[in-house]
Amino acid sequence: MTETVQQTLVETLDYLMALVRDGTRPEQAKSGLRPLQMRYSDVGMQLIWEEEPYDRSIHYDALLNLPGQGTVSLSYCDDRVMPWPLRGVHRWSEADLVRVNNNVLTVDQAIACLDFIWEESDIADQLVNVCLIQEELEKNPVHVSDEELQAAMDGFRRARKLYKAADTFSWMERRGISQPQLEQLVGSQARVAKLCDRLVASRIQDYFDAHSSDFDTAYIARIVMSDETSAREASEKIRSGEMNVFDIAQSRFLAAGRSSRPTVDLFRAVLRRDADAEIQEILFASAPGSILGPVRHEGEFAIIRVLSITQATKDEQTRNLIKKILFEEWLEDRRNAATIDWLWGNVSKTTEPVRTDKHVNLSTR
Repeated sequence: MTETVQQTLVETLDYLMALVRDGTRPEQAKSGLRPLQMRYSDVGMQLIWEEEPYDRSIHYDALLNLPGQGTVSLSYCDDRVMPWPLRGVHRWSEADLVRVNNNVLTVDQAIACLDFIWEESDIADQLVNVCLIQEELEKNPVHVSDEELQAAMDGFRRARKLYKAADTFSWMERRGISQPQLEQLVGSQARVAKLCDRLVASRIQDYFDAHSSDFDTAYIARIVMSDETSAREASEKIRSGEMNVFDIAQSRFLAAGRSSRPTVDLFRAVLRRDADAEIQEILFASAPGSILGPVRHEGEFAIIRVLSITQATKDEQTRNLIKKILFEEWLEDRRNAATIDWLWGNVSKTTEPVRTDKHVNLSTR
């Protein structure tokens, strides 16, 4: 390699690094290359670039045509992004969802994790809901003003405790989204909220009149124990007056140390519609101060002290809950009537037996 070629490569690389550092746009980048082109006129020098549409970032390449030898492609990117050639090399399939180091998670694996490992059984329904909502918004658009978008963004950040700009930018970077993308997502949420109002707001009063008791609230103190014997002994001490619920909760908290349940778990507000079927009737018929249980729940045993029972009122919280119920009913009706084709994976994965080294019996015993 001649000294001239070496010097050309060094200076061209320095120029590419400066473009990335300064965030130079293509027109300025082309004009800035001219001094190099004139200084090394024997080398055919061309600047090419690719712009990422989501954040308008630019990746530059310099093509150096060395007379009688060939063409050198020279590029540079900082350590925050993946080099341009690797973006093509590692894109094995359109079914790939995310890469972490050298491990790729596919869309069907992600759905399986959400559905079964994390027990988010409604994730597929939620994805279908997105399509149905988009369909409705295309037919009947909803406008969101700048003020409404700002209010939605403020609420979005508060809900995620993103109180500082740096926190918000860090949150965006971890998820690989730009500010325009975030604004689009939050704007979509705001449009969905207005769509919900349009579809169901007029039905809230009728629903409340027919189901008002479902929104009665029981305020309780609850202790959960893993074995029935301990739970019965504790309930007997409470009923006899030897101890109260709070004494037992405190003693168990101190005995368990750092492995104990959070103290906030002691108090709960339970809607009638959400109460366990086994205790719903007796709970809402109980007077304040009543002791219920032990009640078996999800393999554990709960002792409940009733603090108060309040009848439902059509306040803002109840209105929002009814609105959510009615909107979910609307979505369920749309899902039942929709034609749904999943475009990831393969139908044969669920219709044919999976070959493995182990044999698992899936029959019910």
